[in-house]
Parts: sequence; C-alpha cells; structure tokens
Amino acid sequence: METYPETLKTRLNDEAFEFRRDSFLAFLKTPIRSFKESPTVSEYVQVTDKDLERMLYGEFRQTPRNPQFIKEANIKVLNGKVESLENLPEGVEVLDLVEASKDSEIRSRFLDNSHLGDDRTEFLINSAWQRGLFVKVDKNVKADITVHNLSNGSDSYAYKTVVSCGVESKLNFTEVNESLSDGDAVQGKNIYFFQDEYSKVQFNYVQDKSLSVTDLSFVKSYQSRYTEFQIFHINHGGSRVIFGNESQQFGDSSDYRVYGVSFSDGKQKIDIRDSSFQTGKSSTADIHVRGVVKGLSSTIHRGNIDLEFEAVNATGFYDSKILLLSKEGYANSKPGLMIKNSNTKSKHGSAISNVNEEEIVYLRSRGIDEQTARSMITEGFVSYVIEKSNSEFMKKRIQQYTEGNILGTMGKD
Repeated sequence: METYPETLKTRLNDEAFEFRRDSFLAFLKTPIRSFKESPTVSEYVQVTDKDLERMLYGEFRQTPRNPQFIKEANIKVLNGKVESLENLPEGVEVLDLVEASKDSEIRSRFLDNSHLGDDRTEFLINSAWQRGLFVKVDKNVKADITVHNLSNGSDSYAYKTVVSCGVESKLNFTEVNESLSDGDAVQGKNIYFFQDEYSKVQFNYVQDKSLSVTDLSFVKSYQSRYTEFQIFHINHGGSRVIFGNESQQFGDSSDYRVYGVSFSDGKQKIDIRDSSFQTGKSSTADIHVRGVVKGLSSTIHRGNIDLEFEAVNATGFYDSKILLLSKEGYANSKPGLMIKNSNTKSKHGSAISNVNEEEIVYLRSRGIDEQTARSMITEGFVSYVIEKSNSEFMKKRIQQYTEGNILGTMGKD
C-alpha cells in the first residue's frame, strides 16, 4: 500500500484524482475491526490488506476467447470493459466511467466527497476502480436494462458503476456477475444509484462467481423525495463474499425494500449487510433476507435500521432468517436498530434453524428421495423472496440454486 500514492499520481491521475485521493485517505483512517468489539468478529469474512492490495493495483491476464453472455444482456462486460451495447432503450445513455468523469457536472454530482462510502473496503474501491460504467436514464423514461459482467477468476481489480435516474423515470436494472474460470482473484465493485424525485428502481443482482474468487460488492442508493428503490439480490458463488447494501433516504416519503437470498456450501464464507439510513420524513425501509448454509460454510447477516432525528413518522423493519442444512455449518444474525427520535416505528427479527428431520422422513415416506426433499424444504424457506420478485430470470436462478447447483452457470443460461 505504501507505493499506491505514487500510482495515483501516475496511472490513475485522471479527472477523478481528488476523489480517489480522498477515498484512499478515508481508507487509511478507518481502523480494522478489533476482536474486542464483539466475540463473533472472529467469524466474520476476513480480507487482509495483502488481499486488498492485489485488488488495488489490478492483475489482468489473457481473457479466454468467445465468452458466452446471457441472451438477455443489453450491456456485455468482460473483465470490467464493455464488449458491446445492444438494444438500449430510448432515453438511456451508457458511457465508460473514466470518460464520463471528464465531464465536470458528472464529477461534481456523482464523484464528490459526500459519496466516498461507509466501509473501509468501499473507500478503497472508490479510490482504486480501474474500470466502470456510467448509466444515465432521462426523466420520464421507462427502461429495462440487463448487464452481464463476466470476469476471469484469476484477475483482481476494482470496478464501479454509477446509475443516474431522472425525475419520474422507471428503471428495471438487472446485473449478473459470473466467472469464466477458476482462480484466486480479489474483485471489488461499488454500484451507486442516484434517484431524482418520483423515480422508481428495481435492481436485480446475481453474484455467482467461481468458488475460489473473493467478491467484495457494495450497493448504495441515494433517494430523493417520493422515490422507490427495490432490490432483489442473490449471492451464490465466491469463496469469500462481502455484500453490502444500503439506502441513503434523504428524501421525504422515500421507500426502500430489500429481498435477499444467499446460498453457501463447501468452505464458502458469506457476509451479507443490508441497512437503511433515514433522514427523510415518512420514509419507509423494509428488509427481508434469507440464508441457506450447507457443508462447512458460514453465513452472517448484519444490518442496521438507522432512523435519524429528522426522520419523523418514518418506519424501519429488518427480518433475517438462516436455514442450516449441515451440522458443520455456521450461521449468525446481528440486526441493529439505531433510533434517534420517538416519533417512528421500527422493529427487527432474526431466526436460525435446522432442517426438521421429521419433515425429511415425511417426504421420503411419500416416495421422494432425500436430496429432492431437502430442495423442496429449501425452496419453501426462500419462497417469500421468490414471490415478491416479478422477474422470471431471478425466479429461475433461485430455483436452480435450491435444486442444489453448487457452481454458477459460468456465463451460460
């Protein structure tokens, strides 16, 4: 890390330099979590500074030929670089983020110091992104966009996407992140949504990378008044996974809804963080996450409902449930409420449970084999999330994973 300031001055000395520099300083000032903070910190996903250093400098190797993208993709991205743009809706503009950052208006609105981040790793990604996308949706535009992001499992790098949603726009945005090959890469990604008044976003997110890749992803929505942001997220692949998702509900009557599912197996370690930060009056946050744990893997759910002093008449709800399908697996749920005024409604709930063996016996007595029985129980467990999604693509992916597919589809559908 000591030589990175010099890298900033040379290789990354672009129009976003000041933002990169300030983000790196924020990273340096943020302490690593101490084991004294909580007895369960030792079970969190551990990513060392040595790991982050590989992401910081980037390691790009030769990309396999003829990658297979899903047929739904409008935007095809290979190792962070756009391969093609197809059938983009009218009123939607897509630019390389490096090129977009040359525009002073874009820099001042989307790359200023108020958007540095909250997490130590998020700070570093904001400093180090080598590649990225800028997506602009004009006001009053209704658009469906699918991004398929394929990467080498051996290539470490940082990536960033910025999405701007105009007044009264409606965006259905799907992003699928998969690996083309095995490898021990460390890949970081920040995805930021900026919503003007009355805009609506549904974000469908899938992460299904190689089981040897470390995936570090942070999603953040900046909500103006009367905006709606709904996210369906699925994490299935990756050896070590940190997925952070947070709303910044500055606008009055903004609405934020989360439906997430994670599947861990083998020796995977997954850390899911869904949180709201509410200052808008009468704002609403509703978070529901499910985790399925197999093998020697571990899954942790952490999230905060943060209702600030200004957020009068606001509501916040956090609901976490994890299903243990293995005696050797580990699960932990740590929801938190941070309530700073009395004129709000908030609550949280969490549960960790094992498979009821009597249910397995009952299903097997009806001629169903054990693997199918466990898949049926798993599907029932995540059915609440499935029912809330209006995306057939997401429903199909969840069905594949509940049926026991361990590795991802590796760019095929």
